[in-house]
Formats: sequence, C-alpha cells, structure tokens
Amino acid sequence: MGRSRSRSRSSSDDDRERERSDRRYRDDKYRDRDRDRRRRSRSRSNSPHKRGSTRRRDDSRDGGRRSTDSRRNKPIRPTIAAHIGPPAIDPQDFDNWVQILNKCDQNDDVEYTSEKYAEFLKRYPYCYGFWTKYAEYQKKYNTLEESKKVWERGILAVPLSIDLWLGYIGQMRSVPGFPVDSIRELYKRALEIAGLEYQSDRLWLDAIGFEQIQYIHEMCSQNEDANCRRIGELFDRLLGTPTLHAATHFDRYVAYINTIQPNLLLSEEEYEDVLRIAKRDLNKGIDDEVYHEVDQVYIVKPMADNKTLTVSAVEEEGTFKVTVRRLEFNEDVLRVMRNEIAARRRKIFDRNLRQCEMRALFEANIKRPYFHVKPLDNVQLFNWLTYLDFEIQQGDPERIEILFERCLIACALYEEFWIKYARWAWKENKSESTIRDIFKRAKVHIPNSLNITLAHSGFEESIDDFECAADILERFRRDYPGYVNLEMRYVGILRRQCEKEGSMSFSKVVSTLEKLITRSENSPNLMSFYSLKLARFHQKIRKDSKLAQKVIKKALETDKGNLQLYTQLVDIAYSNPDMKESEVIDAFDFALVSSLPPEDKIRFSQRKMDFLEELGMDVLAIEEHREFHYNLLAQLPDTNAIRTRFVNEPSRVMVVPQPIAQPPVMWPMQQPMQPPLQPMLQQQPPPMGMPPMMPMQQTFMAQPPPMQPKVHLQLIEQAHIPPQQASAQIISSPMIAGGDGGSGTPMDHQ
Repeated sequence: MGRSRSRSRSSSDDDRERERSDRRYRDDKYRDRDRDRRRRSRSRSNSPHKRGSTRRRDDSRDGGRRSTDSRRNKPIRPTIAAHIGPPAIDPQDFDNWVQILNKCDQNDDVEYTSEKYAEFLKRYPYCYGFWTKYAEYQKKYNTLEESKKVWERGILAVPLSIDLWLGYIGQMRSVPGFPVDSIRELYKRALEIAGLEYQSDRLWLDAIGFEQIQYIHEMCSQNEDANCRRIGELFDRLLGTPTLHAATHFDRYVAYINTIQPNLLLSEEEYEDVLRIAKRDLNKGIDDEVYHEVDQVYIVKPMADNKTLTVSAVEEEGTFKVTVRRLEFNEDVLRVMRNEIAARRRKIFDRNLRQCEMRALFEANIKRPYFHVKPLDNVQLFNWLTYLDFEIQQGDPERIEILFERCLIACALYEEFWIKYARWAWKENKSESTIRDIFKRAKVHIPNSLNITLAHSGFEESIDDFECAADILERFRRDYPGYVNLEMRYVGILRRQCEKEGSMSFSKVVSTLEKLITRSENSPNLMSFYSLKLARFHQKIRKDSKLAQKVIKKALETDKGNLQLYTQLVDIAYSNPDMKESEVIDAFDFALVSSLPPEDKIRFSQRKMDFLEELGMDVLAIEEHREFHYNLLAQLPDTNAIRTRFVNEPSRVMVVPQPIAQPPVMWPMQQPMQPPLQPMLQQQPPPMGMPPMMPMQQTFMAQPPPMQPKVHLQLIEQAHIPPQQASAQIISSPMIAGGDGGSGTPMDHQ
C-alpha cells in the first residue's frame, strides 16, 4: 500500500521527497527540451504553409522558403492513399515516456507514479497495455477501489480492447467474495461493447466458461433451478458473430450439446418445439413416454476460492457426493432433438461464415491492430480505407461503427480516418453529442490538425451554431497561428452569418480582412493575397467595383510585381455588369505601364488586343495598339518562346535569309529597308483580307535568328485562323487567371 500521509515526517521522508522533487525536475526538463525540439522541427518541416504543398505557388500560402529536405524525404504513397501524410508526432517523445513509466513501476511513490501515468495516458489514451500496468500498480500499492477506477477509465478510452476487458474481469474474479452478479454484468457490458470486435473470440469463450462454472456450482449445490440457458444464449450470439476463429465455434457448440440435456439448454418455447418435432419424426404419441426422472450422483470438490463447487472425476481428500435429480430422455428422442438443435444453429453458422469469408482478405492484411506511434505502411493504410468503404457499402451501421473504432486504434494519428468517421456519422444523422465526441477524441491524438479543426467548425456551422464554429477556429489559432486556410474559413463564417441573419453591412468581414492585410508579420505576397480576397468580396458581394479597384491599387503600392493583382484589376473592370470600354482599357494600360517584365506585358497586350477586336468601338484604337504590341514584341530576344511560338504554320508569311547584297522585294509605296535588315520575302501574295505590312512590322519579322533554318511567321491579326488551331496560338500562362477559376474575363482566354 502507499505511504500514509498522516504519519510524522522523518529524515527518510525528507530524503525521499528531495529525490522525488529531483526526479520530477529531470523529467520535466528532459520533456521540455524534447518539446522545444519538436516545435523547431514542426516550424521547419511541418509548418502550416508546407504540409501538402506542391511546386506550383499556392495563393493561400505564405511566400516563405520551402524546406527541400522535407520534400526530398517525403515517402511515395499509392495513388488512392496519396493524400494521407505521416503522423505529426515525435516517436522519441513516446520512448522517453516509456522509460519514465518503467522507472515509476519500480517504486512505491503512488502520488508521483499516478501523476506520470495520468499525464502519459492523457496524451496516448489508446495504449491499453499501460492502462493494465497502471491498474495493477494501483492494486499493488494503493487500494482495490483505485484500481477499479483505473480499469473503468481505460475501458472508456479503449472500449474495443479485448485484453483490457479480460484483464479487468480477471482481476475482479480474483477478488475474494466479489459478487457473481457483478462479474456477470461486467461480461454483459464487455460483449455489448466489444463483442463485434473481430478478435473477440477469447472474450466470448471466457464468458461461456464463466457461465459453465456457475452452472456446475449451482448444480452441485443442489439448486433445483440450475440450468445452462445463459450458456446457450451466449453460444447462439457467438455463432452469428463474425470473428477470427468463427469456423471452430460450431464444432465446439455441438460437442457441448452432446453433454447436456436439451431442457437445461434451450428456452422453454424452443424446447417444446424441438420436442414436438422429435415426437413427430419418431411417430411418438402424446401419451408415449419420451423421458423420465432419475437421480444422478456426482463427486464434488471446492475450487481454489473454496466457495465454488465443481465436479471431480475421482474421489479424493476434500471431495464429497451430491445427488441431483434430472431428466433422462429416450435415446432416439435425444438424438433427434440434438440433431434438430444443431441443424437450426447450422443455418446461422453458415450465414455468418459467409460474412467472415467476405472480410477475410481485409482482416489478413491488418498487421498492426493496436496503437503505436510508428507510421503504418501504405499497404495497411490502403487496406483500412478499402475495408471501411466495403463495410459502408454493406450498410450495417453497427458493424460500420465497430470497424471505424477498430481502425482508429491503429490509425489514431491519421486525421483522414477521423474526418471520414465524423462525416459518416454526420450523414447517418447521429446525435450531435456523438459527432462532437469524435472530434474531441481526434484532437486528443492530433491536436495540431488543421483539417480536423475545419471539419469540426464546419459541423457546428451546419447546425447554425456560428459562435461555436468561430470559437473553435480562434482556439486553434491561439495554439497554432499562421494558417491561411483557417483565416479564410473564419471570414467565411462571418459572411455566412451576416447573410443568414439578413445583416448586409458585413462590417465584421471587412474589418477582419483589413486587419489581415495590415498585419505586420505578413509578407507582401500574403498581404496581396488578402487584398485579392477583400477586393473580390467588395465586387461580388457588395457590388462595389470602385472600392474593389481601390483595394487592388493600394496593394500594388506595396507589391508592384504581383501579376495576380493586375489580373484582378482587369477582371473587376471586365466583369462589371455595367462594363465600360474605357475602364477595361484603363485597367490594361495600368499593367502595361507598370514595372512588369516584358513577357508579362506582352500577355496583357495580347489580351487587350483581343478585347479591342471583340468589343472595341474605335478602329483607330485597335490599329494604334497593334503597333504598340509589335513594338513590345520586338523588345524580346529572338530566341524567346513568346516571339518564336508561331512556327511552321501553312498560312503564315514565309521569311528566308538571303545575302545582304541582294535587294529585297518590296510592296508598292514602301521605302527600301536598310541594307543590314534586307532579307527577301518569298514571292507570294499576302493572305486573303490582310493589308500589306507596315515598315515597322517588316523590320521585326524580316530579321531571322543567326544560322536558323527557314522560319514561318503568322501575323496575330489574321482573321481566318481555323477554330482547331486557335487554342494553340493563344499565349498561355497560369499566372493570368482571373480570380479563383475565371469569371469570363479577357484573362480567361489563355
């Protein structure tokens, strides 16, 4: 037992207290050092802006530098499980805890050991082995009542652990004088909670064995009401339950019914029915005798607890005889009755065996059904995913729930399975408390999971609890700041709440986005991202294009090279219901006179030319911009991809290099070109409907790159391009996308 706190202190007490204090200091210091190391590791390789990142720049991510080491060491996963990342946990932290608890088991300081076990099991509640060790420690050094409390807490934490249930029941059965009804109630709870666990055979057989012992004890005690009906009921349930060793249970049942009288095993209704069938098959009349009463003598001895009686095969010291009155059936009647009982159970067994065969392959691939901090291999992750999908397709809610709980013991550190479980419960219209409990347990195992937080917040919002949804995000933000997706979900909650309540001022939404834009620690790229969101909100929700343009132009003062800001400026002007040509042109010109690289300006220039051709009202503006566009193209090197993209098209003007001394072929009314720029055009007329080229155009198009073979160029303004070739001739850039997927702007043509 633990030390009494009421006894006077001695020098040994002081030494022990100092030793315990020093040990706590060392453990806390070591754990704090590990925690700091994990935080540094998370900031380097598991930051909120890096997990799940790709090489393409994401507009919802900070512009910080990526860790090449974490990307290089990232394992390759199967396609179906590619979204599953490694568990966000430090295995060394778990190993350190194990070492601490192993030392605690060797001392009798109950208070210190209880503190360490409670702290560890709060962090790793699925470690059923440590619940068992903790309960046994309490029994050894403390009280049975404290041990029982630990068992109950362990059962609540890991309800499907067969080892935990058997350990709990076994300890209670070993207590002298522990009530039989209490043990029977424990078995009942265990089978209701964990009876469908695939490896629950031991629990079922243990419960059957307990009832067999109780029956023999009651029989040897000459109890006239002694019967085996509880044993029969347990066998009936077991034969219909898919378990690992289900194929062996029918033979076990047949062997048992051959040792017991049917009237003791069956319910009264089934016994009468089976007896009637036996009489009919044997042509027995109503008055024919099929059984008679006899006195059976048994040699009885007490078991180890000196309270429970059992049957002995031989007489020895401590044994005694008892006489029991029972029914003795006609041999033929008994044979037919037992065959009928077995035939009825055979149907249940065969049906259950087919269910087991359907799941056998999935079960065979489960190599680690218990919890551990080490990652699972991809084969097992894939197996759990497909197994869950299979069980959901079968449509039995009870089995689906059991399988999810089994899966989450092995996959507790993988957020995808928790979210899948919560969404299934959500769709099945489970109670709100059930779904909240799933999210609560998920956060115990993965407290730093953004996706679990977003899913939980989404559930609360779906039942119109906006305050709770926002509070979930705020609590996560305090512990793990820096997630852009969380900030945008928070803004979305505020917006949807305003729309739900009919408040169209949206002041909270605007103020929240403005705070995000002006936050000092944000990079210019992240400030531009939030500016885009605020501008789009003003344009799409508040229908205020002027204010949206103002937000974008203000962001460009800080981030002048951000292509998306210029694109969004054009999008605002183009998608305005009251679109004005002058506003769209001004937006294009704003980008064309900026400090963007020539390649980006050419893209905007091309879109402006498309816009003028399609929707412009001034033909002079079209011609002026065409001249500006080709002058812009002339600024690029000859090898630039944008300049040389129009190659080998049959309808384009052909240009071939010729000696400088040979005079060029000129169109009428044109001045001769300078000698260094005098290649010769092939003798062919211009395309149908196309005016002769201007001297500026000839100057650019007639200059071939050095030592380059024949080059074909097609003027962009040709109006007879076949439709199937049009998409190939439009300049494409992933950075000129209008907003979140396009909204019908000039930028969307690429």
